Amino acid sequence: MTDRVMLPDSLLTQESRVFAAPPKLAAIYDAYSWAAHSLKARAWLQAAFVFNLILMPFDYLIEPSLLTATLVIRGIIASAILIGLYMLWGRQRPNWVQGATLTVLAATIMLEAGALGALGGVPLFERYLTAGLFTFATAILFFPIEFRWTVTAVATAVALHAGMIIIGPVADPLLALGISCFYSGAILTFATTRKATLRSQWKGFRSKIRELRDQEALAKLFAELQLVANLDPLTGIQNRRSTQEDIDRIWSSTAGDRPPIAFLMIDIDDFKNLNDSLGHAAGDECIKTVANKIRDAVRDGDIVSRYGGEEFLVVLTSTTASGALAVAERIRKSIASLRLENPGSPTASRVTVSIGLALWEGDQTPEMLIGRADAALYLAKHKGKNQTVIAPPPDGVGARSGPAKTHPSGKHPAKKQSPRSVA
Repeated sequence: MTDRVMLPDSLLTQESRVFAAPPKLAAIYDAYSWAAHSLKARAWLQAAFVFNLILMPFDYLIEPSLLTATLVIRGIIASAILIGLYMLWGRQRPNWVQGATLTVLAATIMLEAGALGALGGVPLFERYLTAGLFTFATAILFFPIEFRWTVTAVATAVALHAGMIIIGPVADPLLALGISCFYSGAILTFATTRKATLRSQWKGFRSKIRELRDQEALAKLFAELQLVANLDPLTGIQNRRSTQEDIDRIWSSTAGDRPPIAFLMIDIDDFKNLNDSLGHAAGDECIKTVANKIRDAVRDGDIVSRYGGEEFLVVLTSTTASGALAVAERIRKSIASLRLENPGSPTASRVTVSIGLALWEGDQTPEMLIGRADAALYLAKHKGKNQTVIAPPPDGVGARSGPAKTHPSGKHPAKKQSPRSVA
């Protein structure tokens, strides 16, 4: 419904009419107007049916000789037509069917009034025709049909009124015709009012559609901006801020029943030397290539983010120690196999990465887990790069010693049991 081909701005902002709208939009408007206004037409038909029955004893009181005629004309014929039209408006019909119902109603009302008026004699004839004309005038305001069908129904009612004045029992045909023209002008005023109402409804519908379309466009733009705000512009993977939000969401939603989680801190070895040797353009290309390799090596539900300049954080959810190590090694080996040149590296002529791996154990916060992974990454660098080091569990968990920590001087202190490394 918000297709810009179907809903061009010219149609939604400029003055237009229903018949000028694309078929799909016209169909939507028909369904909209039907739901909003069909109850009015059915209410009028129901009221007309009841009023028709009330007029039967009125006919008899005015002219007792009309008893049989009113029973047949009002009680059977007109009532059957009104019930049929009421049932027809029970569900949406094509526009021409809706329009034809008002024409049928005009003919029914005028022929009923003319027949009973003629049988009642000269005094009743003109009164009944006039009453019939104004009864039909009220129907114009309640039937939500196209203006051309309203004009057709009005023409039918006016023609029947004038025709019966000419051939019916009237004292002064010319005077009666003059009065008929006066009443016809009033009916046309009702029809013009109905036209203005229809135009107002169409304008309101277009405004509503334009509002919905603009809201959808704004929501789409907001989603795109939100996506851009969550991504690293160079690599297209998540940035540090959005990753932190995801980690916080994981920790809050799985508190007390958290599946095994592993953090990988990944850093490109000797990246500064590569930048200095080949330039920043080559450095950017290297970061993008490494990011793609990391993303390809993990599952869809895992988190891959650019944590710093050449540093990446990977969050592996619902994993095991062996599974996390397998992912880390897959990442490391796939990058080493790229054969990217790194002439500034004192240890390798190709681009490699070092990885620190930390498993969630005990009552740890994300910050503590990142700290352990970062300490393991430092040790991987210290031990010669291009390897994965697994951080030991935190103090008080398991039999192994506490996590690796950096010394204030920048040197890693000696440990009785250092983190394990896989090269």
